[in-house]
Amino acid sequence: MTPVWFVYADERWWIGTDEGSAKVRNAAAEPRVSLALEDGRKPVVAEGDATLTHGGFPPEIVAAFAAKYDWDVTAPTRPDRGRVLMEVRVRRWLLAGTAQ
Repeated sequence: MTPVWFVYADERWWIGTDEGSAKVRNAAAEPRVSLALEDGRKPVVAEGDATLTHGGFPPEIVAAFAAKYDWDVTAPTRPDRGRVLMEVRVRRWLLAGTAQ
Protein backbone atom coordinates (compact mmCIF):
# COMPACT_ATOMS: atom_id res chain seq x y z
CA MET A 1 0.00 0.00 0.00
CA THR A 2 1.27 3.44 -0.93
CA PRO A 3 -0.44 6.82 -0.58
CA VAL A 4 -1.65 8.29 -3.88
CA TRP A 5 -3.44 11.35 -5.14
CA PHE A 6 -6.77 10.38 -6.65
CA VAL A 7 -10.16 11.59 -7.76
CA TYR A 8 -13.40 9.65 -7.85
CA ALA A 9 -15.55 10.45 -10.89
CA ASP A 10 -17.98 8.58 -13.12
CA GLU A 11 -18.08 5.71 -10.59
CA ARG A 12 -14.36 5.13 -11.08
CA TRP A 13 -11.18 5.88 -9.18
CA TRP A 14 -8.54 7.81 -11.12
CA ILE A 15 -4.94 7.74 -9.86
CA GLY A 16 -2.18 9.86 -11.35
CA THR A 17 1.27 8.29 -11.30
CA ASP A 18 4.64 8.15 -13.00
CA GLU A 19 4.93 5.66 -15.87
CA GLY A 20 7.99 4.07 -14.23
CA SER A 21 6.25 3.38 -10.92
CA ALA A 22 5.78 -0.04 -9.37
CA LYS A 23 2.00 0.61 -9.43
CA VAL A 24 2.06 0.86 -13.22
CA ARG A 25 4.27 -2.22 -13.66
CA ASN A 26 2.11 -4.24 -11.28
CA ALA A 27 -1.21 -3.16 -12.84
CA ALA A 28 0.13 -3.88 -16.34
CA ALA A 29 1.02 -7.42 -15.27
CA GLU A 30 -2.11 -7.99 -13.16
CA PRO A 31 -4.98 -5.50 -13.49
CA ARG A 32 -6.86 -6.70 -10.40
CA VAL A 33 -6.19 -4.10 -7.69
CA SER A 34 -7.33 -3.08 -4.22
CA LEU A 35 -7.68 0.46 -2.92
CA ALA A 36 -8.13 1.47 0.71
CA LEU A 37 -9.33 4.62 2.42
CA GLU A 38 -8.54 4.63 6.11
CA ASP A 39 -10.17 7.00 8.55
CA GLY A 40 -8.67 5.36 11.63
CA ARG A 41 -11.86 3.60 12.73
CA LYS A 42 -13.77 2.36 9.68
CA PRO A 43 -11.61 1.39 6.70
CA VAL A 44 -13.16 1.34 3.24
CA VAL A 45 -11.65 -1.04 0.67
CA ALA A 46 -12.50 -1.31 -3.02
CA GLU A 47 -11.47 -4.18 -5.29
CA GLY A 48 -11.50 -3.59 -9.01
CA ASP A 49 -9.82 -3.75 -12.38
CA ALA A 50 -7.25 -1.18 -13.49
CA THR A 51 -6.86 0.28 -16.96
CA LEU A 52 -3.73 2.30 -17.72
CA THR A 53 -3.91 5.40 -19.92
CA HIS A 54 -0.68 6.84 -21.33
CA GLY A 55 -1.59 10.31 -22.62
CA GLY A 56 -4.88 11.51 -24.06
CA PHE A 57 -6.31 11.92 -20.56
CA PRO A 58 -10.00 12.83 -20.22
CA PRO A 59 -10.18 16.65 -19.79
CA GLU A 60 -12.77 16.39 -17.01
CA ILE A 61 -10.42 14.15 -14.99
CA VAL A 62 -7.45 16.49 -15.53
CA ALA A 63 -9.70 19.36 -14.33
CA ALA A 64 -10.77 17.33 -11.27
CA PHE A 65 -7.14 16.79 -10.23
CA ALA A 66 -6.43 20.50 -10.72
CA ALA A 67 -9.46 21.47 -8.62
CA LYS A 68 -8.70 19.00 -5.81
CA TYR A 69 -4.91 19.32 -5.57
CA ASP A 70 -3.97 22.36 -7.71
CA TRP A 71 -1.90 19.85 -9.69
CA ASP A 72 -1.45 19.21 -13.40
CA VAL A 73 -1.70 15.42 -13.53
CA THR A 74 -0.36 15.46 -17.12
CA ALA A 75 2.97 17.14 -16.25
CA PRO A 76 5.92 14.72 -16.08
CA THR A 77 7.88 14.66 -12.83
CA ARG A 78 11.03 13.43 -14.58
CA PRO A 79 12.31 14.37 -18.03
CA ASP A 80 12.59 10.75 -19.19
CA ARG A 81 9.18 9.54 -17.95
CA GLY A 82 5.61 10.39 -18.80
CA ARG A 83 2.50 10.34 -16.71
CA VAL A 84 -0.09 7.59 -16.47
CA LEU A 85 -3.68 7.66 -15.32
CA MET A 86 -4.82 4.48 -13.65
CA GLU A 87 -8.59 4.07 -13.97
CA VAL A 88 -10.11 1.59 -11.55
CA ARG A 89 -13.64 0.26 -12.00
CA VAL A 90 -14.85 -1.17 -8.70
CA ARG A 91 -16.11 -4.77 -8.65
CA ARG A 92 -16.63 -5.03 -4.89
CA TRP A 93 -16.66 -2.75 -1.85
CA LEU A 94 -15.69 -3.69 1.69
CA LEU A 95 -17.29 -1.04 3.91
CA ALA A 96 -16.47 -1.05 7.61
CA GLY A 97 -15.88 -4.79 7.54
CA THR A 98 -18.87 -5.83 5.38
CA ALA A 99 -18.45 -7.05 1.80
CA GLN A 100 -20.93 -5.59 -0.69
